[in-house]
Amino acid sequence: MKKPGPPELNGEIIHERRLMPLGLISLYEVTFNNGTYAVMRLDKTQPFHQGAVFKRVNDCWYCDEQLIHPYAFQFVDQAEAQRSFIEY
Repeated sequence: MKKPGPPELNGEIIHERRLMPLGLISLYEVTFNNGTYAVMRLDKTQPFHQGAVFKRVNDCWYCDEQLIHPYAFQFVDQAEAQRSFIEY
């Protein structure tokens, strides 16, 4: 029997900012369709804005149909995501 793959996961950017002083990393607070949140980091060559949708399909991540490579992150609750986004 074939093992089912991971379900498609969608997440909408609710806040975004660049990390200073050089602004080489963009930071995104994201709410996902499975009820979790995350703070995702991407390099500056992939800038996205509030309302854009991240999507995971078969372990690949996309935003606006563009393949992205986020740094490691954890799924957390809303309060932890807000705290992490502010303190990062």
